[in-house]
Amino acid sequence: MTELAKPVLIFSGAAAAPADLVLAFEKRGFSPANFDFNSLDLNNMGHSKLAGIAPAAIVVITENLSKQAEELLKSIKARYIGLNIPVLALMQSTPVLHNEIFDSLLIQPYHPAQIVLRTIGLMRLASMEREITLRLQTLKQDFGITHQTPQIQKNNPFNILFVGKASPEFMIIINALQRKNVKVVAAFTSFTAFDYLYEQTFDAVVMNGLGSMDAAIAVTQTMRRNAKLYHVPALLLANTISNDEQKTVYEAGMNDVLDANAPLVDISARVLEQANFHRMHTNLKDEFGVLGGSLCTDTSTQLFNKSFFNAHLSRVVKFYHGQNMPVSLCLIRISPADHSDPDIAIGASYGQIGVMIKNLVRLQDITARIETNVFAIAFPGQTAAQLQPVCERLTTILKCATLSAPDTGEALNIKLELTMNTLSENVTTTSAA
Repeated sequence: MTELAKPVLIFSGAAAAPADLVLAFEKRGFSPANFDFNSLDLNNMGHSKLAGIAPAAIVVITENLSKQAEELLKSIKARYIGLNIPVLALMQSTPVLHNEIFDSLLIQPYHPAQIVLRTIGLMRLASMEREITLRLQTLKQDFGITHQTPQIQKNNPFNILFVGKASPEFMIIINALQRKNVKVVAAFTSFTAFDYLYEQTFDAVVMNGLGSMDAAIAVTQTMRRNAKLYHVPALLLANTISNDEQKTVYEAGMNDVLDANAPLVDISARVLEQANFHRMHTNLKDEFGVLGGSLCTDTSTQLFNKSFFNAHLSRVVKFYHGQNMPVSLCLIRISPADHSDPDIAIGASYGQIGVMIKNLVRLQDITARIETNVFAIAFPGQTAAQLQPVCERLTTILKCATLSAPDTGEALNIKLELTMNTLSENVTTTSAA
């Protein structure tokens, strides 16, 4: 399977997509291809960069999507059954009705970095949904388990934290959201904000950047270094800011910039869109957390066991290779660096390593304990070459991990052997050999 940049289709009413948007996608390893709605022929969509591979996402730049364009989008998605290709709409203003063909939308003003970040987020959600579907198939067809979807409280009000000075502009937005049945918590200092963030779960955080953005950027950077808060959307309320300032804000981890002079309905819509996007991600995480059961998991690590992993890996490889997409496999073998350590202590370290591995990869990656001292991770949709940074991160973190004997608390020294390979289509079982 050849090494290809992930294609992103951009549909607009022009012969070329905005140059800054194309560059932003290319910097993140994507291959953007623009198509003009006005002259597009579905039967002649051939493009050298798209040959033989499904698009990772579709971005639509439009104000009013015509019926013809909507049918065209549906036809494109229908070409890739099972992939659930996400569609992001870029619009001038808040639509009266949310079009069901769009998975998410951004309202002007939007920044290229913001568009790319939202697209990546949508791709992550789509990948998680695909993996849930495949895992449910494995559970039912290979283990006779019919999974019951957990009851998710979809009507629970959004919980949004406002951080910063209670300026009139800030209070107007708070009041508008409260009228929409949104639960609002206000923190007037960064210290108070983090007290709330660690104590409660929020769907979004809105920060007052009027006057100065420094505190808001500092809070956002701290959130992005915290595993619990990493995916919580951060929005900045500001007066008109320059492109360079926007770039700084998005590089710090901000998800959106709210123009204090924009119509209140648009500001509220941007906040609720981010909150809804995060709520979808949280719901999918909850779904992942209950898949499996004792028949399919290793009790000491809560990773999948060898039986489930082999059955599921075969299904995943068949599905992804059918879409001309790669699957890679990482094997991690652990052995004692000091053979004087007692077996029971080394066994405990294997369990500790297993728990760490699960928290170091994406939810849609498939982690398993296939032997006492061997762990496996399958990465759908990525080649071994693309995963080299992941491989290096895993090695670094696991080697730096402080492991201790359960009885004495003494430090244990372990040796790691890590391999990463892109799998061929005829993989049926995984061996630790």
